[in-house]
Amino acid sequence: MSPRPRALRLRSIPLGIAFLAPSVLLTGCFSAPPQIVQLNPPAGSTQLDANVPVEVVFDQPVVHQSVASHLSVAETLSPYAGLPGCNVAGAFTAKPGGPCWVTWLSGGSGFVLHHPGALFAPNREYTFDLRAGVTSVGGNVNSLDHVWYLTSAAAPLLTSSTPSDGASIPRDAPLVLSFSRAMSEPAVAAAISLSPPVASLKVVRNPLDLGQFEVIPSAPLAPSTAYTLRVSRQATDAFGQPIRAPITLHFRTTALSVSGHLVVLAGPGLGEATEVVLAQLMAPAAGLPIPTEVLDAVPSCADPAGCGEVGPGQPTATIDAATVSPGARWLAVVQTDATAPGAAPLLRIINVQTGLDQLDLQGATWPAWSPDGSTLAFVAADSSVQLYDAQTESLSELHAGSPPSGPPVWTADGDALAIPVAATATSPAHVDLADPALSARYQLPGIEGSAAGLVAAPQGEELAMEVIPSSSALPTTWVANPSSGQPPLKVGTSLTPVGFTDDATLVVALSAPPSAPQLGRLEIATGAVTPIPTPVGDADPDSATVAPSGRQIAYITRTGTGAEEAVIANADGSGALALTSLAPGLQALSVHFGG
Repeated sequence: MSPRPRALRLRSIPLGIAFLAPSVLLTGCFSAPPQIVQLNPPAGSTQLDANVPVEVVFDQPVVHQSVASHLSVAETLSPYAGLPGCNVAGAFTAKPGGPCWVTWLSGGSGFVLHHPGALFAPNREYTFDLRAGVTSVGGNVNSLDHVWYLTSAAAPLLTSSTPSDGASIPRDAPLVLSFSRAMSEPAVAAAISLSPPVASLKVVRNPLDLGQFEVIPSAPLAPSTAYTLRVSRQATDAFGQPIRAPITLHFRTTALSVSGHLVVLAGPGLGEATEVVLAQLMAPAAGLPIPTEVLDAVPSCADPAGCGEVGPGQPTATIDAATVSPGARWLAVVQTDATAPGAAPLLRIINVQTGLDQLDLQGATWPAWSPDGSTLAFVAADSSVQLYDAQTESLSELHAGSPPSGPPVWTADGDALAIPVAATATSPAHVDLADPALSARYQLPGIEGSAAGLVAAPQGEELAMEVIPSSSALPTTWVANPSSGQPPLKVGTSLTPVGFTDDATLVVALSAPPSAPQLGRLEIATGAVTPIPTPVGDADPDSATVAPSGRQIAYITRTGTGAEEAVIANADGSGALALTSLAPGLQALSVHFGG
């Protein structure tokens, strides 16, 4: 092989003398021929972007045509290819916007070669040859050739992927691609496809790592299905260089992940939820969003004449509640038909793996899954509390009692159900405890009044609730542990329980003005409240919820644009992240942990 050429070579005289010429040989009227005094990128530069502009500066103004007719650019090695689609001589008269063009510096003593549509080939050395004949505006002719070399960067490569080729992943697992350098978000998004196809794919670039992308399907992928993720050579780096070769990743899906989820109800407005959105509890990497996918949605009216009370293209039902079982095997949805006035709610119990309804119950509402995810408690149309064993597909009814006034709540050990009940002619409002195994049901001692905000501790049978007694309008917060034998403990007033972080600490919604903290951490033993910051938007404290682990909270917030979105954070309020980024016209209406 021939020896590596020097970065810049002037034929006939040494390089040093050539660059001394402007400072030693010139006079104020430029009696010497024009010489190059600056190159950008410098001669000999490597790892250059594919579309990097090349700037050449002379020591004096030059005749433009004399440069145009003497400059050539080509690969140093055979086949000595030039810039594809670029006529270098023609670039000096070309208008901006073509494959390549030249702009002149102020005063005419230098130029810039732009070539966004005539890219350097990857990992190639290019020879720039400005042959003798460049003429100054004063008529002095340079009799030397100027030759220098620039080397382009390698094509971008896929450095890692989730999933890897041949892997099996949960059907809602994040899909992440990482490249060797910063990439063009529009180009990568256009280059990605999934087979079998899905309704839509959202491709998001990581602002902290411009070579990393998350691919988010609009809905969880089909279970037990072989998929192929392809990235065509339409994907380019941030400077237009395509990837070296198409990328193909094969993977297979399993069931939904069992590490826990957030369930968000979304719709066009308050009380008009039309979608059940499923979200992971954490982002796949710092800077990437938490993936959210539509698990279930009500159909729209397809009849051009309308569907009863609903116009064409409008949702035919609204979703009142939704909860995913621990282990993510079943989804319980309560929805109300919007096509007919006065329709009763419908409880649908859906097998998430098949997507089929396992049981539909007219008039049922307030579903609640047991901690092991096998049994659904709900309030039937006749106000009885019933249990559905999703594994055996059997129904049973709890011991009769006063009609419930809110959803039943399982204790953490799954042994009991706490049921807020309404007042009757013979009994004031109170909270019942039911033991499904014994078919027993009795009033929780020491608590009387209308109960709301009923939540269970992460262990044992400890409960917290806000109660309005019949003798007062002041809401009082109580903590009770039926198994302890101790009377309930009054821990404060106007503190609505949100959930336990542990057996000794309760997250509460505060009755505070909008500018003050809306959530707090209540130490049960002392009654001390520590504010929890909610830095993302204007948080709605009544929407807040606590994870079964006690380590995270979620809530609905109004963003600066007026959109209602869900947010997830650590239990102390730190690390808050936007959970949803819904399409225009949709709002996040509620959020709950589950699955």
